[in-house]
Amino acid sequence: MARKIILIVFALLITGSTVWFVRNWVGHRNKAVVETAAPAAPVEQNVKILVAATDMPAGTLVQEQHLKWQPWPEGDDVEDMYVVEKVRPMDEFIGTVVRQGVRAGEPITDSRLVKPGQSGFLAAVLNPGKRAVSIPIDMTSGIAGFVFPGDRVDVILTHNIVKESEVEGETSGARRASETILTDVRVVAMDQSTNDQVQEASVHRVATLEVTPKGAEIVAVAKELGNLSLSLRALARVEDPKKSTSGKVAFKPERGRGHTWDNEASALITGGSPRTGIPTTVINVVRAGAAKQKLFD
Repeated sequence: MARKIILIVFALLITGSTVWFVRNWVGHRNKAVVETAAPAAPVEQNVKILVAATDMPAGTLVQEQHLKWQPWPEGDDVEDMYVVEKVRPMDEFIGTVVRQGVRAGEPITDSRLVKPGQSGFLAAVLNPGKRAVSIPIDMTSGIAGFVFPGDRVDVILTHNIVKESEVEGETSGARRASETILTDVRVVAMDQSTNDQVQEASVHRVATLEVTPKGAEIVAVAKELGNLSLSLRALARVEDPKKSTSGKVAFKPERGRGHTWDNEASALITGGSPRTGIPTTVINVVRAGAAKQKLFD
């Protein structure tokens, strides 16, 4: 009996010693690891990259207020992936158009923007469902160079009108007239510039307009009929208090498409009613027993 008790006590002593040794060894090892481990160095953000300052949906014409420089963790490939300050200037992206929407804070990359002259640039500028058409202009028809991208204009066609006479093979002569063929259309480009922030007057040769599909067809025909000119519309519009409801502002309708004959512009041109411009003097001419009608101005 005494022998069994001695063996039990001895076993307990061995077990206790083993547990103490293991715990003491593990504690010293953890302490050594903590002492030898170096603190993690903070990530340096000495580099700034170009990011979006605001949300920019597809089709946005990028201006300076849309962009900003933001600190970014430095890496070996940061200059290859992003636009880094002092490596590429912000001005390089002013006047570009967003090809794919960019959220505020997202890095700016070349693949998200399209620059003037690149494929798809003008298509990115247009609103959905619209078309772009270009018309030739000069100092007079282009309002002395004071039309800029973003302005709203009317398009006026000036051409000759020839009225066929009732007498076969004869005409009543040509009359000149002008008519407004398109109203309140947006100018998207003057020559090859779409930047609406540059307000320096200069003589342009081509105006590109944003129109509906039907408007594009009208312009295509009008260019073959006569001369086209632009009429600049005011930015301010006249409010109509009688039609303003529910806090929404309504505007008085402006004159839409109309026309003017030559004798309305000049008192020296006579003949024909002011609105039709068609000669109305009819004379019956009898010659050799045959009667014919002739129209005279």
